[in-house]
Amino acid sequence: MNPILERIRKIVEHENISFSALEASIGASKGVFSKALANGTDIQSKWLVNLSENYPQYSSEWLLAGKGEMLKKDVLKDSIESYLPKELEDVTNAVIDALKMVISSQEKTIQSLEKQTLLLEEKIQKLKSVER
Repeated sequence: MNPILERIRKIVEHENISFSALEASIGASKGVFSKALANGTDIQSKWLVNLSENYPQYSSEWLLAGKGEMLKKDVLKDSIESYLPKELEDVTNAVIDALKMVISSQEKTIQSLEKQTLLLEEKIQKLKSVER
């Protein structure tokens, strides 16, 4: 079996997806990998490039040459570092604004419930005075 295709099979297993799902995720037509696996044929390099771009957590060196570890060790670190402080600030501010709107809405609900409570208390007092 073609060693690159065997490593692609390992990616499919690791991702817990089908070959069809993998093919769809990289824009390949159905059967590109599964037919190549079944027939023992090579695949076009563009699919390897697309695979590397769409699944960056896998080492390209491992995929192409079988060298090193399958998964990159610093994927999480790289993804965290890719967020710029400005982007984090914008997201934080958006969350704060949304929470302020929720708080304002809840305050209005509380005020409305307090008014309803006063009206009900007044009705109770009137009913008690009528009963006497």
